[in-house]
Amino acid sequence: MKNKFFLLFFAIGWFTCLHLNGTNDSPTKMRFDSLRTKAQELINTPEEILYLDSMLQLAQTIDSVHWQSQAMAFMARNYYNRMNPDSLMYWAGKLDTLALKHEHYKEFFDVFSLVCFWELYDKNYDSALDKANRLYLMAKDLDNANGLIASYETIGLIYMETFRYVEAIKSFNEGLELQNQQKNPRHAYQFQFMSYIIESYLKLKDYKNAKESLAKAYALIEQCQQKERSFPADRCLWLLNCYNIEMYVAQKLPNKAEAYIIEAEKYVDIDDFYVFCYHHLVSASYYQLLGNYTRALDKVNTVLAETGDDYLPALKMKAELLLNAGKEQEAAMLYHKSVNLIDSTYNESLSKQINQLRTIHEVDKLELRNKEIELKSKKYKLTLTSSLIILLVFVLAIVCAHYIRIRKIKNRLELSDKELKKDKELLLISEKELSIAKEKAEASNRIKDVFLANLSHEIRTPLNSIVGFSSLLGNMQHKKEAQEYASIIKQNSDMLLKLVNDAVSLSVLQTGQTSFATEEVEVCTICRKLVAYYTAKAKPGVVIEACLPCEEYSLKTDASRLHQVLENLLSNAVKFTDKGHITLSLELQEESGCARFIVTDTGCGIPEDMQEKVFASFQKVDSFVQGFGLGLTICKLIAQYLNGSIDIDPTYKEGTRMIFTHPINK
Repeated sequence: MKNKFFLLFFAIGWFTCLHLNGTNDSPTKMRFDSLRTKAQELINTPEEILYLDSMLQLAQTIDSVHWQSQAMAFMARNYYNRMNPDSLMYWAGKLDTLALKHEHYKEFFDVFSLVCFWELYDKNYDSALDKANRLYLMAKDLDNANGLIASYETIGLIYMETFRYVEAIKSFNEGLELQNQQKNPRHAYQFQFMSYIIESYLKLKDYKNAKESLAKAYALIEQCQQKERSFPADRCLWLLNCYNIEMYVAQKLPNKAEAYIIEAEKYVDIDDFYVFCYHHLVSASYYQLLGNYTRALDKVNTVLAETGDDYLPALKMKAELLLNAGKEQEAAMLYHKSVNLIDSTYNESLSKQINQLRTIHEVDKLELRNKEIELKSKKYKLTLTSSLIILLVFVLAIVCAHYIRIRKIKNRLELSDKELKKDKELLLISEKELSIAKEKAEASNRIKDVFLANLSHEIRTPLNSIVGFSSLLGNMQHKKEAQEYASIIKQNSDMLLKLVNDAVSLSVLQTGQTSFATEEVEVCTICRKLVAYYTAKAKPGVVIEACLPCEEYSLKTDASRLHQVLENLLSNAVKFTDKGHITLSLELQEESGCARFIVTDTGCGIPEDMQEKVFASFQKVDSFVQGFGLGLTICKLIAQYLNGSIDIDPTYKEGTRMIFTHPINK
């Protein structure tokens, strides 16, 4: 083959679904049907010609012109698909005379389109364009749907051959629409148009419309499998798999393409030259995407061995693969050959002829559209006149009834208006009452917050006394038991003091009754002191260390609030870590302008479903561990006041990693 697109046309052989109309001689018809069935079983093989010849002789014996036309059309299709142009032209010429004389236009247009396709395949573009023009004008003069469908297909293929895919899609859609309008549409022709449309969308990289067209094609195959035994479903599925491979390779989705590569392998034994070549080319593009250039070159060389070295798509792909493989000189030679092929094929004269054909086609469509509009206009005027007469009869009755109804509605509206005014007054009163109630509620809420803040502050004073006297009791040497009790008092007092301190901090932060005093703070010293303090409080076997980038680093912040955040984070780490280590590290990110304080432990960790909730008030990871669940809430509020943030690292799975980000304000 010399051109990719015209390998498609072998599928025209599906027009064997032509219906028989002829003699009433039932035994003869049964014999003719039997010969046709055997021929269909051997479709596109040399043996098929033997049965077709028998069909022709039987038709000539009984002088059935219709049967003769069918037999000749089948022969032309066989020789076309087996690439025998001389025999194709011979039977096309015989059918031309017979079919036109006896007005068997269906067979005539089918075979005439095959002749056009062969001219395109053989690169006789001038002749192909002349025949396409003749085909269209003849179909238009005869107003023959089959001829128009064939001409839309031919014109669309010419557009495809000259890379005018948008115009090609338009022509194919017109042919498909006309085929769908037929009383008994030919499913093979429907699929043929769909395949052209899908390929054109793929060339335009319009994958959305390509997917929609693929879905329609799959639906058509499913429908035909249920109704039509002769429909070549396996061949069609093979072709659609190839389209899917090309689409997903172009989108660089090798996993999706691989699924269709595997699916397409089921049909490789089908004897179909076009799909065989197309399958190898899209497979080559798949292996090219994977970087397997050797296997991709094998696929392309297989196609070139079958089609010849002037098959442009294979040449271009081979040049690409050689370039990817580092063989620039060989790739350059193939690119040069491809350019020469394009220049020699698509000259200025051909472009002018195509534009002329498109102009004729568009003018004829415009004339047809104008006639349709004119006919619709006449029908509309007739309908409008008759409707107007009927309408006038009812208008007077409707007007009278409407007038009476309006009077009744007007009376009801007057009553409703009075009721609405009363309701409006009541609503205004209710709105004022609600506004007053809202203000009272907001004032009450503010008073409550202030009250809680003050109350919490007052509670802290006696608790400080308890802690102080507990410490004195612990220093007494009189009784060992007194020391143990004092230790318990001290421990619980510390815990109670922390709970109250947390409640006070939370209340103060939430009510906004706090201020932050920012100054230059040496943060490395704070980190070391906190690590030393919590080392004494850690459980046996737990190592606490500081990982600092330098000996000293000054950060503009509120020292007490920074200390409070780090203390809470280390306290939680110590509380939930039974073994392993706890690390307080500092990362300085000068470019992004932030310092990151990171507390990492090897404790029980925080479940994923709790990682967002722990920053809310009174949320605890473990209900059996002492604490009020306010520490992280306070840390979150302080971080927000400092224009920073605090988060849990979800990627750390060996325990918990808390990250406090503080801006570096220079």
